[in-house]
Order: sequence, then C-alpha cells, then structure tokens
Amino acid sequence: MGTMKRRSNELVTRARLAIAASALVCLTAAACGGDGPFAPGIGSGSLTASGAVSVSGTGLAIFQSITSGTTSLFQILIAPANQTATTWSLQIVNYSGRLAAGTYDLLPLSGTPTAPVANFYYTSGGTIQVFSATSGQLVITSSSSSSVSGTFTFTATDPNNGTSTVTANGTFDAKCAAGAGCH
Repeated sequence: MGTMKRRSNELVTRARLAIAASALVCLTAAACGGDGPFAPGIGSGSLTASGAVSVSGTGLAIFQSITSGTTSLFQILIAPANQTATTWSLQIVNYSGRLAAGTYDLLPLSGTPTAPVANFYYTSGGTIQVFSATSGQLVITSSSSSSVSGTFTFTATDPNNGTSTVTANGTFDAKCAAGAGCH
C-alpha cells in the first residue's frame, strides 16, 4: 500500500510540475522576442486530430527543459496563435530529461515514466477535454539548445470516460521559450 501511495504522489507531483511548466511556457510565449513566424522567438507547429473531436490547424511551438529536485522535465507545447471559443493545444513531455534526435514511443503516463507522454487538449464552449496518448511515435529530427524539430503521431483516449479516442499527428519546429531553461 505504501508503494502505491508513493507512486500516486509521484504522479501528482509530476502532473503539477508539468502544469506549472506549461503555464510558464504559455505566459512566456505571449511576451518573448526573436524571429518566428507568429511572434518573435516563437517556432511553429501543426496538428490534425480526428475521432471524438476533429480539428486541424497551425500555431506556435515552444519548448523548455527544466530540473526540479530529482525530476528533469522536457516539454514541447503547440497551440494556435489565436485562441477562440473552440481551441486546442498539444503537450509532449518527457520526465527523464531532454530528448536527442531520434525516434521515441509515446506511451501512457505511469508511476515511473520511461518514455515521453503526449496530451491533446480540446476546448469547446468552455468544456475542456483531455486526451492522453495510449500509443504513438515522436520523431525528433533535430535538437539544439535553441530549437527542437520533428513529427508526432498518436492515438489518445479521454481518461475520464475511457471510450472517447482521437488520432493526432503533426509537425513542429519549436523554439526555446524565453526565460526558460533549454539546456
């Protein structure tokens, strides 16, 4: 029982870290400088999702790599540049540090995640649906301290009902979020 509670606490801690990091990345995106197509210093990405919800679009793409205690978090965020009543975002997270160029399986989040995880968020009329990847692939074609590029494809399920699924794919050329660690 103690081991299960410890794993549960680890998942909650990792989820909180990921949410805090996402908030930092989103706030940073609104205020950074550089030479991207949407705003200076911001990369670009695309996403197509079909299934329980359908959406296709392009947007900004940023990444960060941070360490807190014994957790090293690397994440990529893609979101539309213009938010509307119906919008989406994609978060790919690796809890064991920065990913080098290569091919990675996207697996469901577990008590001790060893592979990157992906979450697709869809908001319509004030209702947020979360779809967590159950299988898929992340291909990082280039990775440096200033940018990360690649593609993704995955199948994801709504963890609240377990039956709603989406298939998502896309590309990204993410730039380091201003003010964030990107080692």
